[in-house]
Amino acid sequence: MYTKDYILATTTFYNEENGSELANFFSLRDNSSKEWNLKNTIDYLQKIAEDNELDFEGEIVLHLSVLKSIGEKKYDDAFKGQLAILQNIVKYLQSDSENWMVPLANTVCVDLRYLLNAYDKYESTNKKLKMEKYNDFQKKYIDIMMMYFRICSNDIRAPARQSKRWTIMFIVNQMLKVYHKIKKFHLTTGLTKTIFMCPDKNTFPIAHAVTFYYYTGCKEIFEGKFNDARENLTIAFEGCHKHSIKNKTLILKKLIPLNMLHGIMPSKHLLNKYNLDIFKDLTEYIKMGNVKKFRECIDVNEVYYMKCGVYLLLQKLINLVYRNLFKKFFLIANNHIIPVETITTILKKFDDPETDFDKAQSLLVNMIYRGTLRGYLSHAHKKVVLSKKDPFPTGKQVFDKATKSINEIGHN
Repeated sequence: MYTKDYILATTTFYNEENGSELANFFSLRDNSSKEWNLKNTIDYLQKIAEDNELDFEGEIVLHLSVLKSIGEKKYDDAFKGQLAILQNIVKYLQSDSENWMVPLANTVCVDLRYLLNAYDKYESTNKKLKMEKYNDFQKKYIDIMMMYFRICSNDIRAPARQSKRWTIMFIVNQMLKVYHKIKKFHLTTGLTKTIFMCPDKNTFPIAHAVTFYYYTGCKEIFEGKFNDARENLTIAFEGCHKHSIKNKTLILKKLIPLNMLHGIMPSKHLLNKYNLDIFKDLTEYIKMGNVKKFRECIDVNEVYYMKCGVYLLLQKLINLVYRNLFKKFFLIANNHIIPVETITTILKKFDDPETDFDKAQSLLVNMIYRGTLRGYLSHAHKKVVLSKKDPFPTGKQVFDKATKSINEIGHN
């Protein structure tokens, strides 16, 4: 419950330059002492602020107005009030050479993003007006965050921990989350490039770094930069706290398919530990080379994989499944010369029952071209002749060959 003493304490926090306590006061997520009631009206608390000549008088009143709007589910008004608070704080930071107010600014900007999401989720009868407002709020959010980012990134005073620069990765992360939600990854390139070019990027808080590398990895999956995505998501996973099971699971949902592209299958222990049963059958079908079951598994879990953002990524594993199928048969047959008709029979059983000779032959040509198989097709004898040395490249070699072919096509 708000009290006069609680309000007056903000002056103490301000005078002591205690940004963390001010951040707690303005946090919308800590509601233990912030339940709205009729006694604590805006007018009453505004009078307390005026009578005692409080610093942050305007921000306190705005904060209480935001709480009231949230209680009434008026998320548009709440967003406007929270935006005004952040704008005022950013102005303070612009004129103040100290960085003690950064924790407060960070708390307010996170809550502002939450309010943006709350407004987006809230049902409205006028959907067109709501969408227009949401787009406007989104733009205003990015604008104020960019202003905050510029102020902090231009603070080049030493030592680093006394500078505002230590928070730029946090600011970038907030914008990455917004762009990730609306799938406008191309707008994040400049932001991520700034962090990668930062000479002291390894000094940022590990929690900020984990978030940054996760969203950067998501962006690179969308752009088809799978090697970069795998590298960044691996950094995020290894940097994540061992007890942060939820966050590690989120990372693995994208990292596991990327590792699969390199022929690295997840262990049962890993899948059990992070409750990722959704990948168990898929892993087994890839190892078995059962193309039919692999396709069925993808189709059954299509919605889940699409929500994870890895559906198209998993589709690319089909070459690896075919490779494993033919490798198993080759080991059983123990012969590097195999009739195409035999391959047709195998495909009818483990892929499409309607596979004919021409389709099987076409598949073999494509696999040889893509580097999934090493050998050649003898049209005269209607047989595929596999290389006696390493006829089946590793998953990584297959992936690298496919990536190289795509890049060559792109440059032509």
